[in-house]
Amino acid sequence: MDADENLSPPAFRMSETDRTILGLLRQDSWRTISELAAIAGVSRALVKKRIDLMRDRGVIKRFTIEMGGEAKPELDCGGAFFLLRLKRPACRSVYASLRGWPEVLGCWSISGELDMIVLISARSNAGIEHLRERLSRHPDIKSLQTLAILRDWSGGHLAG
Repeated sequence: MDADENLSPPAFRMSETDRTILGLLRQDSWRTISELAAIAGVSRALVKKRIDLMRDRGVIKRFTIEMGGEAKPELDCGGAFFLLRLKRPACRSVYASLRGWPEVLGCWSISGELDMIVLISARSNAGIEHLRERLSRHPDIKSLQTLAILRDWSGGHLAG
């Protein structure tokens, strides 16, 4: 056995740009590198380099399609809404913490008794619970309520 065979590649550390790219690809895996670069505010060369690196390191295994209409399978768990009440007006801070999460499909500041609503996709209830626990640790969150999505009647884009 060659001595180099025992060396594993260094651990891959995802950057904010990587998380943004992954989130955008989860929303639509058909986005072009130019579109990803424009939305992320970085060069096309950087997007291509980061995608290639994430594929090489196994972070991205494959690009898929989402089936619509009658061919769309029912998901065990499509996602959830997190309803947030904040300790202070800190929507910008909370969003800054969330924006790189690939599971986040939308995030809105709202008026009324609540301050924010976050829409996430997940493959399982355990995935929702993990995201909930992660979000609940944010120092500006006073309370967090979870509404699991049972069925998507609108034909939206919840990919588990």
